[in-house]
Amino acid sequence: MTRNRTHPSGSAAARGDGSRSLRELLWHRFSTGGIVASHGSVWFKNLGVSAQRLASVALLVGLLIAAAPLSGCHASRATAAASRARLTANPSVIRRVVCLYDQRPWLNLDRFADRDPEGIRYRVFLVPDTGLGVLREGMFHIEMYKIIKKSGKKTQRILTSDWHYPTSEIPTIARPGMLGDGYYLHLRWADKETAGSDIEIVTQFEAANGERVRSGTKRLHVPKYSS
Repeated sequence: MTRNRTHPSGSAAARGDGSRSLRELLWHRFSTGGIVASHGSVWFKNLGVSAQRLASVALLVGLLIAAAPLSGCHASRATAAASRARLTANPSVIRRVVCLYDQRPWLNLDRFADRDPEGIRYRVFLVPDTGLGVLREGMFHIEMYKIIKKSGKKTQRILTSDWHYPTSEIPTIARPGMLGDGYYLHLRWADKETAGSDIEIVTQFEAANGERVRSGTKRLHVPKYSS
């Protein structure tokens, strides 16, 4: 008759594997799978593998097995963090103002039709957390500075033109699947002597609640063709 094997209540087996060291647990598993004792030395059946080497291999395998869930845990945490970021994203708040300029963004607007530019055009995208440009009610505030060269390497930055337009008055553009919806600004500057100078342009968007987001400063050289 086969009897069920029981363990003393104070033994490690009765308490569960959690109270035993990893090395002891692995040694118990391997020993019950075919390790026998003879004259004080332990050998694997018919293979002649020493107990010390076998224990080292068992410990290494155990560490690799124990490390596998940890890597999965880190990946799960990263995925959860990305999911939380998507849930907390606010598509109604503009985070960035992105301005794109053509290679030749100049406008010729005077009645004499000379070759010197009198204005500039460029595209503006209002980017929320979703990453694609959107159309919003608000105001554009644009400033243009002329860079005046002084003696040596010194320069002077002078505000020569500024524009203030509601977004509803600006032509819109659509780039589905690329940059999203945006605006196409056409601006005529006030200074007739801008041609041949370096300029800097700063574009700001003011939302309906008064919050402002500005673009980076764009420096350009305005060509001059007529003498």
